[in-house]
Amino acid sequence: MLCFFLNSVNVTCGPAVERVLLTGLHAVADIKCECCQTTLGWKYEHAFESSQKYKEGKFIIELAHMIKDNGWE
Repeated sequence: MLCFFLNSVNVTCGPAVERVLLTGLHAVADIKCECCQTTLGWKYEHAFESSQKYKEGKFIIELAHMIKDNGWE
């Protein structure tokens, strides 16, 4: 499962590379935790299909890398 974000903090972006994802060809940059350097997801830098342009500049963080540590339900 993935979460889509407009902004992200405490992450660094790697170089953009072209990848074929489920929704087509995109230029994406891996994002990593500034502290532990774990790859958390990616940032959409460029979408090659017009129907996917809304993703540009947004972040995907894989749910497996989010920690629930305060008892939220």
